Amino acid sequence: MDNKSYRLSAGNNKRAKRIRLIVFTALMTALTTVLTLASVRYPTGSGYYNFGDIPIFMSACLLGPIPALITGALGAMLGDVILGYFPYAPFTLVIKALEGLIAGLLFKVIAKMTKKQVPQAIFFGLGCIVGGLEMALGYFLAEGLLLAEDKWTGGIVNLPLNILQGSISAIVAPVLLYACQLKKVFDKIYNRTPQVVVEQTSTENATTLDDAKEQDMQDNNNAHGNDKF
Repeated sequence: MDNKSYRLSAGNNKRAKRIRLIVFTALMTALTTVLTLASVRYPTGSGYYNFGDIPIFMSACLLGPIPALITGALGAMLGDVILGYFPYAPFTLVIKALEGLIAGLLFKVIAKMTKKQVPQAIFFGLGCIVGGLEMALGYFLAEGLLLAEDKWTGGIVNLPLNILQGSISAIVAPVLLYACQLKKVFDKIYNRTPQVVVEQTSTENATTLDDAKEQDMQDNNNAHGNDKF
């Protein structure tokens, strides 16, 4: 296989992987919005419990820090807008973006530390808890600003509820990815190895080259045979 064919195969694989990254990021963003809409309003009247953190954490593991940042920022903010929590939307944009970024960066470190499924799942869950704590603290500060007339009462009351939301999501995400084998299924779809394409192309090129050599030998033999006559 020549260098030009190899470069074309590698380039096509990179382009396909980039497209898959965009598609899966969009899917995770949409899933975050949908699960955010599946919400239960807090008794305090400010804020609500939802499951939107689960796909954010899943994006952190499957796609990386930046896609998780995008998933959290856009997906959760859109959920706030649709539900009518307009004052929360700017805060959600920042808080959920940081949540995805933190979980994604921590998972990159974890993935380098260990490749074994069980330890990786446990440490990933702990990393998600850190992201969930950032989320809870962020909303505590945001509600303190939005509900200033209550002197932070709303933020204090909602703080344990937000911690609970983040903690449950931090448990559910690793269970779905590792115990339910969704990560393994995703890796087969997303991380397609370029070697397969290269090997197939190499075999095809080798066959074509052999056929061309054989044809040249036949032509030479025919030419020599004609020269004798």
